[in-house]
Amino acid sequence: MDATIAELKPATLCTCAKCGSTSLWEELFAIVEGKSFKSMNYTGPPWIHDLLNKKLWTNIEAKRRTDWSNFKDQDSFALIRDPKERIVSAWKSKVTCDTDEEIPGHRMFVPRLLKLAGPSSNMTARTDKGFPCLDLSDYLAVLSQIHAQGREGSLNEHFLPQHLGCFKDVPPSMWTVVTTISGPNALCSLKSVVSKSANMSNTDDGCQIMIKTHNYTRNVDLSRADEDILDRITIKEYEMLRKYLDA
Repeated sequence: MDATIAELKPATLCTCAKCGSTSLWEELFAIVEGKSFKSMNYTGPPWIHDLLNKKLWTNIEAKRRTDWSNFKDQDSFALIRDPKERIVSAWKSKVTCDTDEEIPGHRMFVPRLLKLAGPSSNMTARTDKGFPCLDLSDYLAVLSQIHAQGREGSLNEHFLPQHLGCFKDVPPSMWTVVTTISGPNALCSLKSVVSKSANMSNTDDGCQIMIKTHNYTRNVDLSRADEDILDRITIKEYEMLRKYLDA
């Protein structure tokens, strides 16, 4: 993945957690640093997601955008994911009971979800494995309670609906590129947004990002009640993003 360092231009980049962000930032790292992240041989921090870390990201000046009034003055790139896939993926990687080993995040995310749902939800975590966890149906029921109370905007970024993340201040139609990580032109589009010399019109095989996301909805058993909850809590996301998911 080693490459010549690109001549960069100002740009706005955004991705939701559990949308393939690790793959995206690794590709960006190769573009702006001229080498692969894996070649750094880090076994701990700094993490690839920390764009503010000057030790890791030496060729960019990253900052969080707070002023959206001049958003259209520069190109922009937003990474999205099928909402239902993302919700199940977040369960699988953060709060599942479908494991015999504790996952980093079990003791943080499970209590936070239950606290946000409130005592009226009557939901409790499983603790029989030595750590708090949620079965899939219980997890979806907790999310349903949170959404029903209008508290979804307070969810951690891994569970936060996408219309309340990258698109809270600016709708998808105003972004230069809105794509999934598996989009056939995702990599070329990313290069075009951040590099002065890249051409977004490329459509060859080299335009696709090597993805690390999985369609977990195909590998889990969902009850009719589970499917109803997923339909209900993702309706706003699909209304906003469907045309970009189908692209």
